[in-house]
Amino acid sequence: MNALPSSSSVRYRSTSEGRSSLARLFTAIPPERVGLHGEYDHSGLAKRVALAFNQNFAAENVKNIRISQRGAVVVLVGQVPSQHLLNDLVRVALNVNGTADVEVNGLSVVSPCVTYLKFGAPKVALSPLF
Repeated sequence: MNALPSSSSVRYRSTSEGRSSLARLFTAIPPERVGLHGEYDHSGLAKRVALAFNQNFAAENVKNIRISQRGAVVVLVGQVPSQHLLNDLVRVALNVNGTADVEVNGLSVVSPCVTYLKFGAPKVALSPLF
């Protein structure tokens, strides 16, 4: 039978190395909470993904997308004009530091025909279709 050592025989070491590692533990910002300028930001990952989208894509392609986060998961909601663009958005979002996954359940791909009709195509242009 193994007995636990008595409290008088246990020695605890307090070193400056132990204190500094503990301090780092409580002062380090999780990657998904780092803001645009390195500060703590609860929505930091979403803001950095939005910045990456603005740097990599034309404004008209990402204007209908809302970006949020749930922990380290980037959540995209809205509409994109093509499946190819959706794939590129996911690729860019996954390359942002702190992203564990990208959720696109709320994102829909709008076909070119629907986009064409949405912006008021002239009836003359549509007549061959009907």
